[in-house]
Amino acid sequence: MQTMKTYTVIVSRKAVSDIDGISTYVAKIYRPDSGHKFVNRILGQLASLSYTADIYQKSPYTFARNIHPDAKSVPIIHHRWTVVFHTERQYVMIDRIIPSKMMM
Repeated sequence: MQTMKTYTVIVSRKAVSDIDGISTYVAKIYRPDSGHKFVNRILGQLASLSYTADIYQKSPYTFARNIHPDAKSVPIIHHRWTVVFHTERQYVMIDRIIPSKMMM
């Protein structure tokens, strides 16, 4: 029986900066606590990559592959944002979180 591989999720400095920017953006449009709630949703989806990272194929998008040659990408939050990540040994490295419209 094959066991499911689990990874440790690591968020890069650029991705942390992206999350901060998203939080500020959402807080300005709605309410300050909305930014925090939105970030919590993002963090929950990032955490799920610890056991789902292997189901994603290498990204077909040049933009993602420019971030990392082995980049994978997954849309989150109603396909408005895209997480660009790669796996390395026992780690899922979150490289960036960008607006999905940049992936076209």
